[in-house]
Amino acid sequence: MKVFPLIITTVIIFLLLVLLVSPFSISSQQIDDFIVVGGGPPSIALYINGEYVGGVALNDVWPNYTMYDGFLWGDKLVVTIPEVNKWVYIFYIPDFSRPAVVLRTPGNVSHFLYYTPEVASLEGRLLWLAAFNTTEKRGYLCPLDLESEVLGDCISVGLYPHAPIRLKGRIYVPLIREPYVVIYREGVVERRLVSARWKPYVNTHDPLRFSYFSFHMITTDGSYIYGEGHAIEPGYILSPITVHAHSYLVAMDLHGNVISYYPTSALPPGLPGLAVCRGRLFATSPLEGSLYVLSTPDLKPLGILRLGKAPWGVFANKDCSRVYVTDILGGAVYVVNVDTLAVERKIETPMVWPHTVIFVDRGVAERLRPAVAPRIVYNFTYFPPILACGDLPPPS
Repeated sequence: MKVFPLIITTVIIFLLLVLLVSPFSISSQQIDDFIVVGGGPPSIALYINGEYVGGVALNDVWPNYTMYDGFLWGDKLVVTIPEVNKWVYIFYIPDFSRPAVVLRTPGNVSHFLYYTPEVASLEGRLLWLAAFNTTEKRGYLCPLDLESEVLGDCISVGLYPHAPIRLKGRIYVPLIREPYVVIYREGVVERRLVSARWKPYVNTHDPLRFSYFSFHMITTDGSYIYGEGHAIEPGYILSPITVHAHSYLVAMDLHGNVISYYPTSALPPGLPGLAVCRGRLFATSPLEGSLYVLSTPDLKPLGILRLGKAPWGVFANKDCSRVYVTDILGGAVYVVNVDTLAVERKIETPMVWPHTVIFVDRGVAERLRPAVAPRIVYNFTYFPPILACGDLPPPS
């Protein structure tokens, strides 16, 4: 009779040990520390162990916009207002009362939605920013020295460069509406034409049917480049992107050669958030309220998740076990398990338009803790009404 309880005890101990070593056990899951950068008002929100600690306004940053990008380098937070503003703000954490440095680029700064620091266009202490000036019809790659806080000489690369990344010692930047990917290294600029041949769906005698691709966002897994953009018919030097243009996801090698593609039903703004984790590409579609998931590099569909009102950015945590998706119109962040594709939780944010997620170490999180409060207070600075968009001067 004493043997039976001993067997039960042994089985229980064995099951507990299995749970402890299981990759799905609670004890093995890393709980993330991160900040969310967003608008309404321009601010950051701090989360420790996945729980909201407080937020703080990015004071003296132009307030009347939805999207705010952030890049953390040491004790400096670089903030930009992508697509509509030429200013680069640098804050010394944990002081957010006003920017320590404000720099002006020669054009509107583009996005830099990095999902890991390894993908960021960072060379040592130089952060490469893309900027475009529609009045001059010229775009630039600009080196920002994060240590001396000086903007170096900008390099002309095309009309509308956007969201550069770094891969194997090179800076890659797509050109919106132009079928090129620009590759920059050590003062040398290359433009690689991106084209793909199509199967002859109608005319079997036409084996030369092909199109160009123009990209909006790109990312990488270290071996391939993944782009989101549109098809352009050959012969166009600068293609208009209409409201009916559906987005493609494209996989390329390091020379810009297309190896696979996947047409989506996403309309402009297309798929503004891209991240690669554990052989899977995640892409957000705001107008569809969806998150596309595809295998890499063959781009076979694995699923489409419905998330919030307008999923915008997608960011992978440090061990690539989860991706965090910002719902820019829903005021929330969704956490998705990379392996199971299950939505683990919805995180409410104190700002109206959450845009960027930055994962931080516990030391950085603790340094930010004294600066935040449960309720964000913004020291509003009067700005004149917005009279014109982009680089066009207001009417006299």
